[in-house]
Amino acid sequence: MRATDAMIEQAEARVADEVNAGVARIQEKLAVRSLRLVCDCGEEISPARRAAYPNACDCIECARRIERMRRRA
Repeated sequence: MRATDAMIEQAEARVADEVNAGVARIQEKLAVRSLRLVCDCGEEISPARRAAYPNACDCIECARRIERMRRRA
């Protein structure tokens, strides 16, 4: 095998490792979201809020903070 071919294979292996690591990070973030953790503060969304807004990604406190910021804008 020529040196150039070996270098290309090494580069391809590094790229594949980086892609796999990126996919793993994304999968981990998606798993955390499926546990119903809030994106900003890390607190669990209350069962009452989940019942009222099944797609909510913020706890009530974060939602209120976001709403106050929107009103100011």
